[in-house]
Amino acid sequence: MKKFTVLIEARPFCAFDNTPMEQLRDAGMNLIDMRGAGVQDPKFVEALQQADAILCGNDLVVNDKVLDMAPGVKAIAKMGAGLDTVDIDAASRHNAVVFHTPGANNQAVADHTFALMLNVARKIIYCDNSLRAKRWEHTKIMGLEIWQKTLGLIGLGAIGRCVALRAKGFEMKVVAHDPFWPEAFAAEQGIEQVEIEELLRVSDVVSIHAPLTPDNKGMIDADALNIMKPTAILINAARGGIVNEADLYEGLKNNVIAGAGIDVFEHEPPSDSPLLELENVVLTPHTAAFTFEGMNNMSVGVVAQLIEFQKGNKPEFIVNSEVYDRQSAG
Repeated sequence: MKKFTVLIEARPFCAFDNTPMEQLRDAGMNLIDMRGAGVQDPKFVEALQQADAILCGNDLVVNDKVLDMAPGVKAIAKMGAGLDTVDIDAASRHNAVVFHTPGANNQAVADHTFALMLNVARKIIYCDNSLRAKRWEHTKIMGLEIWQKTLGLIGLGAIGRCVALRAKGFEMKVVAHDPFWPEAFAAEQGIEQVEIEELLRVSDVVSIHAPLTPDNKGMIDADALNIMKPTAILINAARGGIVNEADLYEGLKNNVIAGAGIDVFEHEPPSDSPLLELENVVLTPHTAAFTFEGMNNMSVGVVAQLIEFQKGNKPEFIVNSEVYDRQSAG
């Protein structure tokens, strides 16, 4: 009997601990380890043709084109919560279940959000660069305080809630917008529900924690930035396409807002981004989720679901249950 074959594409998988990989082997699976490879590699295309499941990260775009090369694939196992690199409709058409690992990196991203916030507010990177250049700008560099300021969260899901809890330590007032409003949590934490325009108008820090959708693509544009306070800071550790980067560049260059902290970009890596020229923006290379704990949580979570799927059980975080039902019936 042919072994269940898993093509591993996700670069962060088992980055710090090989235990989840060994669990797959112990479960009797055949593993094709091509972490960091892609469809430009003929060996990767050959592996696709053998695969029963693809364990992917944020690099591989799983669409009809890829799935046409993988006729035997029954499961797409996505590390992380974001699903914008997986075409769910295409997977369903190809009779492949899709599952992911929401919640595995909540704390990591929330920590990174505050790291960006404080870095921008206190110009930490600028200060470091200044000292390394042998300058002593002791009284020249002025920062902003976030203590008791207003934090506006675009998205109050799992990560947004973690950020809100951290904000309480700074005695920040928290306002938020989310179409799926967590009533009990918001009431318990005193979080005010507002529309986007009001959030932009009143917030000292605007932080994005929403998945990229057709409705919010490019929503933070010139008009949105002009609503914000000139002393405000924008943080984006969600998805790059939510922010119009050309408009953000102009807004930062012309001091429409005070600064920004950006971990995600519309095109990655952002080698030609004009944002790289500015001193009032802190940029990180899509690393918000990259902690030892976060990476291990994602690896453990995706493996647990793969093993359950191989056993004939329904993965915990499946997003197209109808395909699982069809496979089970069939």
